[in-house]
Parts: sequence; C-alpha cells; structure tokens
Amino acid sequence: MGFVLEPDLIKATKAEFKRYYKGDVILNEGDRSQHFLYLKEGELSVFNFTEKGKELLQHKVKKGRFFADPAILLDEPVPGNVEVCSEKVEIVKILRENLIEYLIAHPEKLFEFTISIAKKTVKKSLLLKQIVLFNPEDRILQHLHDFKKENCCVEERTMINFTRKDLSHMTGLRIETVIRAIKKMEKEGKLEIVNGKIFI
Repeated sequence: MGFVLEPDLIKATKAEFKRYYKGDVILNEGDRSQHFLYLKEGELSVFNFTEKGKELLQHKVKKGRFFADPAILLDEPVPGNVEVCSEKVEIVKILRENLIEYLIAHPEKLFEFTISIAKKTVKKSLLLKQIVLFNPEDRILQHLHDFKKENCCVEERTMINFTRKDLSHMTGLRIETVIRAIKKMEKEGKLEIVNGKIFI
C-alpha cells in the first residue's frame, strides 16, 4: 500500500488535479519540479535511454503512488523520463513547499511518507543487484515474482501482464535474449506459456 492522499491533506495543501493521455510525457530526465506528483488513476512508465539509445524501463507506477518524489523532495533533477502508458491518467499536483509544511505539522503522515521513499530505495538497490549479478533467466524471474508480489497474488498461479518487449525494457536485455530465456525457463518448468501469455 502506498502513501494515501486523504481529503484533508488535499484540501490543506491546495492540491490540483490534472489529466494526461497515453504517450504524454509528464517529466523528462533532468527536469526539476516544484510540485509533488501523485498518480490517482492509470499507469505510468519510468525509463531512461542508454548511450546507444535503447529504452531501459526502470519501473511502472501504479495508481496510489507518488513518483519522482525523492528528487522533488531534494529539489534535484529527476533521474528518469515519465510517460503515460495507460489510456489516460489523473495526477494530483501538490506544491512542494505546501506538502513539506503539511508533513511537518502531521508527524504520522511524515512517517508514512518516509516509509514510502525507503521502500523505493530498497527496490532500486535490488534492481541494481539484479543487473550486476544475475544471469538473464534470474533477472526475468525476479521481475515476474515482483509483479506477483505487487499484485498480492504470491501464492496463486498468475498471468504476468508483461510483453516480451516490456521485459526487455525492464531488464536491459535484448528482446531476442528475453525470448530465448523464457523458452528455456518453460522447458525447465519455472513458468508456463499459454496462448503466448506467461503464467507463473
């Protein structure tokens, strides 16, 4: 569960609501924002480009989450591009100084906000570990298990809602490598393929 924007917080911070559509870029890598940004509805992709121009997907932002908040909190440039990947999104914009002032006045919400940022930091560390230490199969499997965990279905057989292209972007692997690795894992019984969809 992410940090919840309650009505009193929205009112006290004079939050604004804005709608964007598929393909719209909310932030470019290197931008600075004077607003905290919270995804109320829809889904976003956060990605970087490699030196060769390949898109590397860092993660997807689900509804009920802030995004780019560590950089905004520190008044630093954001480290990735943020683009709408669902049909539309609704974003809550809160002036940076207004949210900071609110959090200082409400220690319990400040603690929740701090925990949400700490979780992101741990996730980024695990992602870096995967890239440096894991072989292609392990890197892909980790993303599949993360999907299950985030969707609260760890114990159940689940259809993974990622395309081979998504997995390529998320792992930094070539799409051909992803396809080969998935076929290999299917033969080893680590996952199932049904009508082209991955189940684990």
